Amino acid sequence: MNELIQLRFSDTDGSVRDINAAELAEVLQGLVEFTSELAKSGAFGDGAPPEVRIRPAKEGSFIVEAILQWINDNPEGSVSLALGTGGAVVQGLNVAARRLRGEPTDFEYLENGYVKLKWPGDKVDEVPREVWDALKKMKKRTRGAMRKIMAPLSDDVEILEVREGSTNVATQELAATDADLVLDRTDYREAAHEVDEIEETTSTFSIEAKLSSIDFRPGEKWRVETNQGSRLVTIEDTNFLLEIDRGMAIHKDDIFDVTVRENRTVKNGSTTKVWTVLTVDRTRRGGDDGHNDSSAVSPATPPR
Repeated sequence: MNELIQLRFSDTDGSVRDINAAELAEVLQGLVEFTSELAKSGAFGDGAPPEVRIRPAKEGSFIVEAILQWINDNPEGSVSLALGTGGAVVQGLNVAARRLRGEPTDFEYLENGYVKLKWPGDKVDEVPREVWDALKKMKKRTRGAMRKIMAPLSDDVEILEVREGSTNVATQELAATDADLVLDRTDYREAAHEVDEIEETTSTFSIEAKLSSIDFRPGEKWRVETNQGSRLVTIEDTNFLLEIDRGMAIHKDDIFDVTVRENRTVKNGSTTKVWTVLTVDRTRRGGDDGHNDSSAVSPATPPR
């Protein structure tokens, strides 16, 4: 089963324009990346995603026709249904373009396997659940794929018309039908705008640790050594801090069982972790007998 996605680039008056070859390459790369993202959520069934191929250009406005060609058999129950694979891609492009400008005000999972999306201004879309699942987090790579697909809108052309069809329909015949989706330079600018993608998670766990340096100043961090390396932490165990304040000695080889709250932040693919120690329990002393003051951990030296 071969389906077709037609991308027609033109000015507002429909005149013929040439486009930058590098931008054309981005369009093709963006189509491949976008269909790959849909495939990860099962938009094309359990088989391999369609191979994106290009049909020879015809006369007229500059047109890119991407053929979604099945390499392996895919189950009939794939998201394409009667729409064909092209329908899934066009609907995905439509939702991705809308989400560049804002989130839907509400969504509802329907019994027919689709999701009803409500947008600002009372606009409504119904898209396959797999398409919505693939795009609802708006990953940075999806935004990047949209920017590439619309690359000629940066300077050479003003309008991108997207149509779905099949390979047995002639280029001009398909181009004469109403566009399924129309994008302009405003959509391109939204896609090209850099947006920080931040994902935050919190987890709590126990781990053995040594206290390699301590700092009694309010709000300052202590350094702990664990099997995950050395890390600066904040101590929130008030009972432990009170014992320290009352003179409890800590030695460099003492082993503690600590409960840690880890706040993990992933920003544009870069991960940072902040540890907060909630409880501290000494499980065993180190090599000394607890009376050799020379082995005690020294407080951190205050900055001058």
